[in-house]
Amino acid sequence: MLFANVYLQTYLHVMKKLLLLFTSIIFIGAAAKANPLDSLKQQLQLTTNDTLKAVIYTKMAGCYLTQSNAPSSYSKRINAENAINYTMLAMHLYYKQDDTTGLVTSYANLSKAYRVQSKYAQAKWFILQANTLSRRQKAIPNVVSTLTELAAIKMDIKDYNLAKKDLKEAHRLAMAYNLLEQDSTVKQSYTRLYTYIQVPPSENVFQGLDETIKKEEIAYAARQKKLAAAAKLVVKKPVAKKKMLMAAVNKKRTEPVKLIVPAINWETPSNTATPDTIKTAAL
Repeated sequence: MLFANVYLQTYLHVMKKLLLLFTSIIFIGAAAKANPLDSLKQQLQLTTNDTLKAVIYTKMAGCYLTQSNAPSSYSKRINAENAINYTMLAMHLYYKQDDTTGLVTSYANLSKAYRVQSKYAQAKWFILQANTLSRRQKAIPNVVSTLTELAAIKMDIKDYNLAKKDLKEAHRLAMAYNLLEQDSTVKQSYTRLYTYIQVPPSENVFQGLDETIKKEEIAYAARQKKLAAAAKLVVKKPVAKKKMLMAAVNKKRTEPVKLIVPAINWETPSNTATPDTIKTAAL
């Protein structure tokens, strides 16, 4: 009987602990859903790996950027500053690991944070760095997204013609690589651009720009073909000349060499005598 009571008390104690643990897990999960930043901060405290830390820092920066549309200007500024700080921490680790993809994301996040603060020079510089790295990686989706963001910044500072060039390139790449979702974003940016400037039908993405781009691509391909053909001709001419020259040299080498024997007069020498001959005769 005593053993049964002890067993029952132990069982109840274990079940109580399990219930508390289960409740805390549910509570933490609900809190994480309500505020993912708290969950990320907890993960950061438990992480010692630099790669995972960089990812967590980047996610935290992203959370602050999504909250950058806060109602008050003070909240916007604070959220942007937090995004910048956590992005800088992530970049430090990405540099150590030579992680170019992480650096592209970091540069893009810094550009967004500075744009929220209306610091357009800094925003433009960082998105240009992201675009340059994306081109080196030949990561076309990143090139398109950075060009779209760059165009948005240029529209903010009223550089509409330059923004149009960036959007045109982004649209061209999205079409060429069948990036339909990104092309939709590019078209939204075009819609914003058209509220500021009037463009001819041939430059309107919803009317004639696609056809214009196709014609430009065909013309570009034809020019490249002509240049390639011209380059082949330039290469062939010197080779042909060299072959002719070597053939002439080889011909000369194979021809027999004619020896010219000088004619010697063995008869009595003429009246013309050398000084030595004159001295001998006098003796």
